[in-house]
Amino acid sequence: MSLDVADLAKLFASGLRDATDLMCFPVCLAGHMLLVLYEKGSVFVLKKDVKIGKLVALDNIGRYAIFIGPQRCVAVDADKFPGIEANCAYFTEQLGSSVHICKCNIKDRKVERISEAADFVKQDKKFVLTADRPSTIIHLLSGYTVNIPDSQLALQQVP
Repeated sequence: MSLDVADLAKLFASGLRDATDLMCFPVCLAGHMLLVLYEKGSVFVLKKDVKIGKLVALDNIGRYAIFIGPQRCVAVDADKFPGIEANCAYFTEQLGSSVHICKCNIKDRKVERISEAADFVKQDKKFVLTADRPSTIIHLLSGYTVNIPDSQLALQQVP
């Protein structure tokens, strides 16, 4: 499916509740630059089709998986990481004081909660707790997308 500006607006027809609800990340995947859009559980992966000059929504990213967070987005080869499902986007979802890891299948857009770790993220902070939870590769990569670099942690503490 090819998209122009009006089509992109339709992707989020329910409207954004806040400007921070939409996250947009460029990501390199198998030598191609993609644009990953995320808005509260909806994930869209777009690639520019140079023949028609429009963005095209992808429903297959092959053997890759994408991890999305408020700080960064990263793509990995799922064949090299046991437990990571290909053609999926992983993201964290905050529900009150709890944070869960979710997985969205790129093809059918079905979202599944895969972590019940209520203490995954320290409250009112932008970094992942490492104690009191199993360290899986999914937790590690999800944490990487949430964590603020050490050099920026001090900035978060300044009123």
